Amino acid sequence: MFMQSATAFEAAEMVDLEAALFPAAMTRGGMIEGTRVEAADGWRPVESLMRGDAVYTWDGGLREIRAIHREEIRPVRVLEVPGGALCNCADMTLMPGQHMALDLPGAEAAFGRPTVLVPAAALAGWRGIEWTNCKARKVEAVTLVFDEEELVWGNSGALFHCPQASQRGAARLVSPFFAVAGLDEARRLLGLAEARAAEEEFPLAA
Repeated sequence: MFMQSATAFEAAEMVDLEAALFPAAMTRGGMIEGTRVEAADGWRPVESLMRGDAVYTWDGGLREIRAIHREEIRPVRVLEVPGGALCNCADMTLMPGQHMALDLPGAEAAFGRPTVLVPAAALAGWRGIEWTNCKARKVEAVTLVFDEEELVWGNSGALFHCPQASQRGAARLVSPFFAVAGLDEARRLLGLAEARAAEEEFPLAA
């Protein structure tokens, strides 16, 4: 009885509560302790790596770590990733601002290449990936630095972006080498990926 006209309201854009409530968390990257990285001498927890160690990268073979930034933090919210969701062999935890490399339908049309970097915060609700409270415990976040930005393998099949020193802590990742999707754009691309997967699993009748 209060609304006189159905046209009195305009469609509102979706508000991301995580980004609104915890804006600083969206810039937090790094690999959380326990994430295993493929080094020259085998798979090792990221916190055990040292400057000078070599790790395998997506397109550059072995690359030497030039610097390591270690930060003990108490994040409010992190993302829990079940095994297999990102081709990872085991469950893992991601910082909201950590960028992951994914091959997504629609990325070719949007960026001219199939592989795109997406912030981990955009993955919530996709393939069982969910936000979780950190329960006030401290975690160590480790950022590997190379001569150039690289993608490194974590927990077997997941691709983590490692920024250049100038990119670390930036409010928005800008890359000369990789396509980067913002939070909203990444979610749109992930929706396309879900739709394509559904079509492949349950193809429409001709």
